[in-house]
Amino acid sequence: MSAANYTQALEQSEGLYTEMQRQGPGGQIQEAWDKIEADPATGQKRQGVYAIQLCDDCIYKVRTREMMTTTIILPEDAVIAVPPDLGDPAGFKAKVKTANTIAIRPDLYGTDTNLTVQTKSGRIYAFYLRSEGFNSVNVPDLVVKIVGREKPEVPGLPEQAAAAGTSPRQEKGAVPKLDAKTAAAVRDLTSPAPPSGDFVRNVPFDPAKLHGWKDYSLKGDSELKPEMVYRDDFFTYIRYGKKWDGMELGTAYVTIDGIDELVNTRVQGSTYIIESVAPLITLKDGKKYLCIQYTGDQP
Repeated sequence: MSAANYTQALEQSEGLYTEMQRQGPGGQIQEAWDKIEADPATGQKRQGVYAIQLCDDCIYKVRTREMMTTTIILPEDAVIAVPPDLGDPAGFKAKVKTANTIAIRPDLYGTDTNLTVQTKSGRIYAFYLRSEGFNSVNVPDLVVKIVGREKPEVPGLPEQAAAAGTSPRQEKGAVPKLDAKTAAAVRDLTSPAPPSGDFVRNVPFDPAKLHGWKDYSLKGDSELKPEMVYRDDFFTYIRYGKKWDGMELGTAYVTIDGIDELVNTRVQGSTYIIESVAPLITLKDGKKYLCIQYTGDQP
């Protein structure tokens, strides 16, 4: 036993112990919050709130901080479809709070990861998350708001009436009913074919993923029945063959919670593309209708 250890043992036998050195309360306050400056344009202190316009090819960058929660607010018409996908579930936690809001909380500092969120419209939001410590010189993002709408507002379209809490079937005359051709023309203007570089909507076409040629049940008016229906992992494809010339294309609906909702469509060549792979799709043209039900195995 060394001389130091002998002395320590002798003192402890007499009840003499050294004072314990330990960290007291406090010491975890981020002083960067004391240095917030007002926005020259508005005079308001808005640090901690990050607003960015919705775009199709953005990676939204978010600064988080240990022991703090960051709330991500998607556009008002967005509805989160599946649980958010975190690249590092050990270092970060993500929890859906409402239909379009997510709470992010880092468990570590000095680390980063990605977050992917998919909504019912098919849009995918990609986030880069960075976690910093309490002593960071940067103020974290406590609220991140993506400003805009997933679907453009078009007066007279049935989905706008649904968003406003009304329905053409409930209140006749409240919303003008557009014929199929006019509605299709409006959709072409407001939801054009995917532009180049749009990684959200421009899904690479892979013929190897096409399937379902014999896995559809068609019920309804024969005038709307196509020659062939098939799908891939993203869209449903309808081919009318010789019927194509001169026919009016039906408006497409999917059933969600027992309610028919409009779904985006587009035309490519002679193929009518429904931007959904819902098990039940309904085409409506005036009083005519066609139910397209997928009977194959779900991926």
